[in-house]
Amino acid sequence: MYLSDSTRLINGTCNQCLCISQFNYSALNCFPNLTCQLFPTFPLDYDIEVTSNARVYFPNRVFPNASQCMPNITYLLNKLKLANLISKSVSNPRDAVIDNNGYLVTAETNINYLYRFDPVTLNIINQISYPNLPSYVEYDVVTYFNGSYYIVAHSAPITVIDSENLTVISYISTSTNGIRDIIFLNNGQMLVGCSCDTDSLIFLNRTSLEPITYNVTFRQSTSFTCPHGMWRVNDTFFYVTAYNSMSLYSFSANGNLGLWDETLVFTTSGQSGGGAARVTIDGSGRFWFAYETDNVLIYDQEGTQLGNLTIPNSQIFDIKIMDNYLMYFTAAKTSQVMRLDPNIQC
Repeated sequence: MYLSDSTRLINGTCNQCLCISQFNYSALNCFPNLTCQLFPTFPLDYDIEVTSNARVYFPNRVFPNASQCMPNITYLLNKLKLANLISKSVSNPRDAVIDNNGYLVTAETNINYLYRFDPVTLNIINQISYPNLPSYVEYDVVTYFNGSYYIVAHSAPITVIDSENLTVISYISTSTNGIRDIIFLNNGQMLVGCSCDTDSLIFLNRTSLEPITYNVTFRQSTSFTCPHGMWRVNDTFFYVTAYNSMSLYSFSANGNLGLWDETLVFTTSGQSGGGAARVTIDGSGRFWFAYETDNVLIYDQEGTQLGNLTIPNSQIFDIKIMDNYLMYFTAAKTSQVMRLDPNIQC
């Protein structure tokens, strides 16, 4: 039996519970007394308790990791504080992504350039300009999916760039201003964005692979203002940060097309630096929040603050955590990209 505090208990046969769990839940306990325990998500730090005739299922085939890297946050933070930091200057970098070539990739906010960096030295490999785009448009988001970079502007279509030949292959209209982040669900069939300007999520359905084409299917208002950062857990569950309240919300599919259940997870103690509210989840299920300050705040799944990572004069916008806790940071306000290697071997 899998144990967690974030559960839902229902009466029913195991088959009935399996039918329910495939839409919203990551783990399921079936008990012999015709009750079930459903888990919307799970930390990678978990306990197993043996119960006679009970069974545990993972309906989405996403499994907890039995072997964690650096479960002791105090030890990890001490290693990070002593780690070697490499920093390179680049004007107003926003999101940090790693592509299939292993390059660190980011976009300048106002100058219409996409940068690719060597992942070890942070030397610039490519500097790519976006053709046919006005220079005054603010480019807020860059993400990578299935061989392409997706560049999201504040008030222009999403620009799709092929990561091999570095040419624009598509433009995606969202008819929405102020998109601050996007994720992909169902192997790219669905694109979801969050708009700070309209306090809403926007859902797009892919209608063509060549050229890549998406159409808006519906919008869903959020109960909070300025949704800003997103983190995909699986195809039916993701997180969204609230810029103004420094809170974390979850969204889970409820089985009805066009409807997602919104839940407040917890509120952090963060103080906004005026430009970001990004979250990254590490291999132990810990949340790392960047609010464009020098302090990255770290929380467990119950909303308890575990500590913070401080990098002076950084004002971190985004974080990318790799194997063995190699970390990359972008900082738009201080115009730098950073690499922090604690030299951990897991």
